[in-house]
Amino acid sequence: MLGRGERSLSGYRSEGAATVEFALCLIPLLLVIAGIIDFGDAFYTKQVVTNASRAGARYGVRYQVNASGQRLAPNTAAIQQLVRSNYGTDLTVTVAGTGSTSNISGDPLSVTVTKNKNWLFLGFLSQYVHNLPTQLTNTTTMTLE
Repeated sequence: MLGRGERSLSGYRSEGAATVEFALCLIPLLLVIAGIIDFGDAFYTKQVVTNASRAGARYGVRYQVNASGQRLAPNTAAIQQLVRSNYGTDLTVTVAGTGSTSNISGDPLSVTVTKNKNWLFLGFLSQYVHNLPTQLTNTTTMTLE
């Protein structure tokens, strides 16, 4: 071990070498942690969008009747309200398919849910990496019961 003011074999003191090495390793480590957080949030958001579209489609295809026993067509506004109240008000909900206006059993009903993804840490990479999605979308199609 070198004493104060003594030189090593290379001629330089090594007191601050560990600090410099730590600083150089800290930047890539923080980028990896930020990427894990961002992609974890993207995975979670995609699951929310998927579950929201499934719940909306399931609600829309259920067999519903009025007071006199006549079958009702799916209510688009009710589907949108259900999805937004249970999964987030920032979701865009679109209801389509022939089943969205008919009351005929077997007609398809599609519910598409979209949410904008804001990248917390990796947003600066979106100008260089074109595969980072800014919108997460899922469509679920079911037939009327």
